[in-house]
Amino acid sequence: MGDQERADLEALLAAPERIEIHGGDRMWRAHLLGAIMATAAMSFGPAQAEVPEPAPSFVPGDQATVPGAQESLVDAAMRRAGAQVIATASRSTQVAMFPFPYHARLAGTELRGQVDAYVDANPGLLPPVNGGPERTGAYIESIAPQIDHPHAWAYASKAPGRTGCVILVPDRAVPEFGDLMRLAGVDRDTAAAFVLAHEAAHCAQYSEGIAALRDIALAGRVRSERVASNLLDVRFERLLIVGAPSGELLAKSVERTRSSERYADGFAVLTMLARGAITPRQLDGFAVWREAAASKDGHDTGSFLRHLKETIVAKPSALAAMRAPGEPGFDAQCVAAFLKPLWKAFEMSELEAESVRPEQKSRDDHAHSSTVTPMTTTAQRFTDQERIALELMLDAPEAVEFHGTDMTWQKALGQAIAPAQAKPSLKDVLMAGNAPPVDVPRG
Repeated sequence: MGDQERADLEALLAAPERIEIHGGDRMWRAHLLGAIMATAAMSFGPAQAEVPEPAPSFVPGDQATVPGAQESLVDAAMRRAGAQVIATASRSTQVAMFPFPYHARLAGTELRGQVDAYVDANPGLLPPVNGGPERTGAYIESIAPQIDHPHAWAYASKAPGRTGCVILVPDRAVPEFGDLMRLAGVDRDTAAAFVLAHEAAHCAQYSEGIAALRDIALAGRVRSERVASNLLDVRFERLLIVGAPSGELLAKSVERTRSSERYADGFAVLTMLARGAITPRQLDGFAVWREAAASKDGHDTGSFLRHLKETIVAKPSALAAMRAPGEPGFDAQCVAAFLKPLWKAFEMSELEAESVRPEQKSRDDHAHSSTVTPMTTTAQRFTDQERIALELMLDAPEAVEFHGTDMTWQKALGQAIAPAQAKPSLKDVLMAGNAPPVDVPRG
């Protein structure tokens, strides 16, 4: 190869997209192409992997670096999502809800300082059953390093009939949010609104379950207003009906987690549908997003989201009833009134299907499985160790996921629930070393 030809080939390799190989011999073309590709690799070095774009963070817009900007962005996103009205859309309890935006990279004394400043700046943040504001801060500090996405932490407070709920919002980038945007065809702000509305719905739902647990701890039975809230899940209700021991009442399962996630997902998408942020067709994208992760921990809510879409399409007037003028654009109580019976019926059908074998599923068997066994009127009793375990659960009830009821269960549940007179604090009794009077139910 002459000097000029070599120069021409080097110039060609400098812009390899212009390479054109001609000739009738396929073997010759293959060898020549291989030689050129090898020369190009030696000339330009190994191919560099394309730098992926950063995964979307929860905070809408670009990642904020200015002090206080993250808090402002999260507050604005909370208002757009209507998180406050969603969190307080309960029946028998009052929920004090606060967001906690924080820097996920912080740890140790730095994280503790941010948590302490947050607690001091929010005097309305209710203290938990045991301890004061410092105990609230200690719980938040223990939870924050363990999560990588927004998370609702609900807990029992000292005030009767009230619960606290903190939505922790780290500034980490969350790849799953990018998947949601892509599969559902929504922008960053809409994805953020869905996530916040989801967590706020957990606040309302968890509060009723926590209140039911506290009723059992103090009076041995669940008050009737908890049932009227329609927010205790059907599996928890069944445990109450059969007089299950405390261990089963406190246990967490995939099915009960899924029940909670279905309610939160359903509430979130209904608020977005009511204010026109998404269309019913996009619920398929939300369902695919939930199913794509092949989650085994209870977050696979796709079947319920599709059921919700079918219901909305068949009854479009339901969305009109949920709309409201002004921000946030929906009526949270109307959303709850529409969602709760739909959610409970779906859960009941699933529970019945689980309890009946396919080969035995006849009309008579189905009717029998729908019959509710009368509840025992005996108050739930606990050992001292179980009472202490329940007290600790009320201290840190972020693991509590007990929700709602169906109207068909009202009669049976009414046999075991009734308003109870105020009882002494479990802590006061245990710390004083005095056993409860013989005629007072234990637990």
